[in-house]
Amino acid sequence: MNKRLFGLLGLGLALLLVIFFLQPQGGNVQVQGGNVQVDNSAAKGADPQINWIWNDINKGVQVAKEVDKPVLINFWAEWCSWCVKMDKEVMSDGEVIDFISENFVPVKIDSDLPENRRLLMLYRITGHPSFVILDKNGKFLGKAVGYMPKDIFLQFLEAYVTES
Repeated sequence: MNKRLFGLLGLGLALLLVIFFLQPQGGNVQVQGGNVQVDNSAAKGADPQINWIWNDINKGVQVAKEVDKPVLINFWAEWCSWCVKMDKEVMSDGEVIDFISENFVPVKIDSDLPENRRLLMLYRITGHPSFVILDKNGKFLGKAVGYMPKDIFLQFLEAYVTES
């Protein structure tokens, strides 16, 4: 019985590792006329309408310097029902997409990736979704945690556009 259980657990773990390593990550970033274009079509859970830079804050800050915009970081997890709700109800709204595209360099961080654990500790991410705002030089400006309806989310973002 125990050998069988451990065998099944080992097989399940191996399958999870294979799935994890086969997941595409990242995106090709291009800056054209002050607008950030990221080909993230291969990234899992990607919003097709927001050009997220996936799992690379350094790239986000580099682009932010080039286009003179603050960075919006979305700490996200595939298992997080509030993240999915935020993506479907808020991040897919045309007004939100336009506001983010015009005023921020958007970076989406998969909180489950081992290489992102340092970022979770650095920005003290205790819940999902979490949104962190950095200035164009990577300096921390602020953070919000949890699902927000469109109007509240836009108010949060607007506060940092005027400050940066």
